[in-house]
Amino acid sequence: MTMVEDRSPRRYEAALKVTGAARYEGEIRTAGMLHAALVTAPLPSARVLGIDTAQARALAGCVDVLTHENALRIPPAAFLTLCQEPVVHFAGQPVALVLAETLETARAAAASVEVRYAPTPAITALEQARATAFAPRTAGLTATDSRRGEPEAALAAAAVSLDRRYTTPTHNHLAIEPQVVLADWDGSELTVHTPSQAVFAHRTGLAKCLGLDVARVRVISSYLGGGFGSKGGAWFPCLALACLAAKQLGQPVRLELTRAQMFTLVGRRQETVQRLQIGAARDGRLAALVHDTVAQTSTYGEYADPVATPTRMMYACPNVATTHRLVRVAAPQPNPVRAPGEGPGSFALESALDELAYELDLDPIELRRRNFADRDQHAGLPWSSNGLLECYRVGAEAFGWARRPRTPGTLSDGRHRLGWGMAAACYPAYRIASQAAVGISKDGRVKVRCGTQDMGSGTYTVLAQLAAEALGVPYASVDVALGDTLLPEGPYSGGSMATASFTPAVEEAARRLRSDLIARAVADPRSPLHGQQPDQVSVADGVMRAGNRSESLADLLARVAPQGLEATAAAAPEAKPAKSFFGFGAVFAEVRVDPELGEVRVARLTGAYATGRILNPLLARSQFVGGLIWGIGMALHEKTVMDANLGRIVNDNLADYLIPVHADMPRFDIHMLTEDEPHLGSGGVKGIGMLGTCGTAAAIANAVFHATGRRIRDLPIRLEQLL
Repeated sequence: MTMVEDRSPRRYEAALKVTGAARYEGEIRTAGMLHAALVTAPLPSARVLGIDTAQARALAGCVDVLTHENALRIPPAAFLTLCQEPVVHFAGQPVALVLAETLETARAAAASVEVRYAPTPAITALEQARATAFAPRTAGLTATDSRRGEPEAALAAAAVSLDRRYTTPTHNHLAIEPQVVLADWDGSELTVHTPSQAVFAHRTGLAKCLGLDVARVRVISSYLGGGFGSKGGAWFPCLALACLAAKQLGQPVRLELTRAQMFTLVGRRQETVQRLQIGAARDGRLAALVHDTVAQTSTYGEYADPVATPTRMMYACPNVATTHRLVRVAAPQPNPVRAPGEGPGSFALESALDELAYELDLDPIELRRRNFADRDQHAGLPWSSNGLLECYRVGAEAFGWARRPRTPGTLSDGRHRLGWGMAAACYPAYRIASQAAVGISKDGRVKVRCGTQDMGSGTYTVLAQLAAEALGVPYASVDVALGDTLLPEGPYSGGSMATASFTPAVEEAARRLRSDLIARAVADPRSPLHGQQPDQVSVADGVMRAGNRSESLADLLARVAPQGLEATAAAAPEAKPAKSFFGFGAVFAEVRVDPELGEVRVARLTGAYATGRILNPLLARSQFVGGLIWGIGMALHEKTVMDANLGRIVNDNLADYLIPVHADMPRFDIHMLTEDEPHLGSGGVKGIGMLGTCGTAAAIANAVFHATGRRIRDLPIRLEQLL
């Protein structure tokens, strides 16, 4: 295992974005386009008795108002179909859609629509209905519950035991780019411009609910201004409603959500209440782990984050049980948010490990080393690789952990108390099927085509880089097409799986194209390479060479394939993998606490991560820093506040919903460790987008305890908890 050397090419779309040449889907306009605005319910649970649209229709420029009474019908679906029934499931649910010639008119008309409601009883907080908790079908992509050994008996017999309760609040998706859609019908064919994390999934969903063949639906998403889970399934009901309206009115329709509507209509991280029980021997060896989670879901859907996933496999322990339960609340539907499950779950697990370390008077790293899992006990499989021990070593050395005093409250800088904390991190290395094509024109320009998306994380750059390196051409000579369902089907952008999924497909397509080019050259009597053995021909900088003979790809193509050439490839994960695939890391935090004001500042964060093959260290570092910033927000800032009496979100704006800003940024020190990954069919790539968030909130909370001696188990950490 070695440190990553940075030889990153420049970002592919950087100049396009900074000059404004990159056209986001929200900037697309078309002739005859109508603007849409939503009318939303103010109650958490109700029946709609009537909708008076007269004032709205009287406004000049208002074209129509769609409600459950006049909207085209959508077949029953797994998602919440809007404007189809007179039932309100949460405050903020759309009950009508206004269409007008301008956005200003649409929103003014929406404000004038009068809706009569009959309120119905509503559970507006998880704690109001804990007794109704039920087991979901799954927890994310994992089983709802797990069990090995006899954890209850092991807890009772343990020399040391802890029983702790941890809570994490609801978090909202607030990407800088709001959700927007432009739906345009041409006869029976639909073109949709929308920032999407899953263009092919959105195409399939739209075709199904609109009764179309998928070939008649095209979804385009060239650029995204952030996604993090919000531009997938949770946004789909509004997306489908806009497409339905465009069909009904026979004109293109554009719908853009307001910032307040993003708090209710694009998904959110669910609130969790976690109970974590630990049993251990006096030397710190774990004897039992029991992790029970209760979380919020909506009244009309079911979603559970895999909160206890790290507890199942992170540490060696013979007796482990985990459960996930849901409580239905009259609130918006939760969905994946960056590090879904593993983010909140690692806060509980890694905080509890820190508490155990103090109970046993052990260094927190030493406790974790003693419980290192040399295989995945939950899956019953060996690791493909696990660099966690090396992450501890590298991170600790870089941070200066050896100088950390064991006793809380002993570090200070002037009137500020300093604290050092750490936590481990893990996230599954997922993959799904992907296709890709790599072509070359007669002038030697290369084009990569893959129907995946770029959320801003660098997918354009990596696609170009992969093709350039595998084919042997300059990076600057590669063009990229993505974000369009007319392209070969690529992976969705979520679960840290996109890059790991398309990498083997792109590299294989490029290798096939390279082999084709070499074969044509050695078979062509007019080529300087004629008669050479194909395996003796190398390609670099767009030139084929064998000994002292050479020919450019452009010269070859102009002669043998003036129309250009293209190769395609597909890749998919094993149906039954023989190894367990995870990325691992260790994060170290230093905090400064003002004892008089209770203010906490993160002074520095050091992260060491082992995540297989790093394709682009510059982009990878950016991903890790972004993940750490999300961890800061989880630890110190973010919380969606619900008025339990009204069932409404109180802080549905960026003035009252706190997020980390530039002034909150610490010094970041990122260390990436390369791993040999011969068993991972992704070309050795593990996803990294989620891993930086995992463990970070716990490391900060553990540092706050080290600074103050106060153990905070309820996030976010607020001033009043430290006064």
